[in-house]
This record gives sequence, C-alpha cells and structure tokens, in this order.
Amino acid sequence: MRTAFRLAIHPIPELERFDTSLRYTDILFGFVIRELFLRLQSWTQLDLAVRLHLIVGTTLVLGSWIGFRRSLHRSGYQVKFFNLPLFRFLIDQMMLILYFRIAVLTDTGGRGVTVASDLARNTVKLVMYVFVLYMVWDLLGIWMATAKTTGADGKKNPLYPVVRNSEMTNEQQRVNVVGFLITVGATAFLIVFWLFANCFTPNLLFLGTTALLLAYRWAKETRTSWQSLRPA
Repeated sequence: MRTAFRLAIHPIPELERFDTSLRYTDILFGFVIRELFLRLQSWTQLDLAVRLHLIVGTTLVLGSWIGFRRSLHRSGYQVKFFNLPLFRFLIDQMMLILYFRIAVLTDTGGRGVTVASDLARNTVKLVMYVFVLYMVWDLLGIWMATAKTTGADGKKNPLYPVVRNSEMTNEQQRVNVVGFLITVGATAFLIVFWLFANCFTPNLLFLGTTALLLAYRWAKETRTSWQSLRPA
C-alpha cells in the first residue's frame, strides 16, 4: 500500500520517446517570435525607444530558445502528474507567457507607447521576472540531479540518472551549480536596473539590459561548452 501511494504522487521516471513537451514548447516560441517580427518589419517607422525595446525582446527570446535547445541539463524524462519534469515544463510555459507579454508591449505599428521611460521600466521588470523563473528552473534541475530513490536491494539510486544513447544509466547527473550562480548574478543586475530605473535614461536601460542578456548567454554557452569537454 505504501509503495502504491508513493507511485500515485510520484510516478516512475521514464524517458521521453517522442519529444512531445519539447516540440510543444518550440511551437509556442514560434508564436512569440512571430509577434516580434511583425513589429520589426515596421523598423523604419518606429521611435528609437520602441526599436531598442524590440532588440531587448528579440535578444531575450532567441537567446532563450537557443539556450533551451542547447542545455545539457534539459530533462529527457517524460512529463507526468506529478513529477519534477512536469514542474520544469510548467516553468517553461510561464516564461513563454512573459516573453509574449514583452513582445506585445507595443502594437504592430510601434504605437501604443506614450512615455519611453514607462516602456523601459516595464521591459526591465518583465525581463527580471523571466530571470526569477530561470533561477527556479535551475533549482528544479539541481533537485532532479540530487534526487534519490530506494532500489529493491535497499540502496539509494539516482531518481533521474544520466541518459546515454537514449537509455537510463545508474550514474548520477552533475549538479549545475555554476549555471545557477550565473543566473543569480544576472538576476541581481536586473534587480538593480529595476530599482534604480529612474537614475537611467530609457535608452540606457534598454542598452544595458541587452548587454546583460548577451553577456548572460555568452557565460551560459561557455559553461555548456566547457562542461561538454569534461569526461562523464
């Protein structure tokens, strides 16, 4: 009875054979990118603040999509009720809602913005919320890497072990502490940008946020490249 109850609240991990959740997320990324491109096509008619806002949004969304696809720590396990991959999947969808919100802060003609400072503050605030979700996503990944289950022999085994050649192994996943610290550092900068937004011009806020997003993706990509060179 105890085993049956445990399975009801935390089903046995299985590998995702059809990439269903990944493909679904890709489709939603496509909707967000479409909104950004609809606005970018009116580039010559846009105010400078709107252009810089769209650069921030495009950098964020495209960088996130590439990072999502490149991540060594993206789960290859099926999403089930209720397991850790499900909660990471839900975090992904919450991020996409924020991406969409950033994309539609202006209309397709670049209108709908009366004060550039308001647009800048709202953009920074939403990007900050995205990075808070990045931290939660990383923490769930750390939880997955360290989670244990008791085997039939009474030993503690990894609940979500390393996947190699489309098969589950008995190896524990690496804990992505460095990636989490990179995200924490970037989030701290965004909090400073938001708290002291009145000390910056709107254009400087946009440019600073864009530079931070590029630096964040560079740091993440470097960490991923270095980690892929390390022996398993």
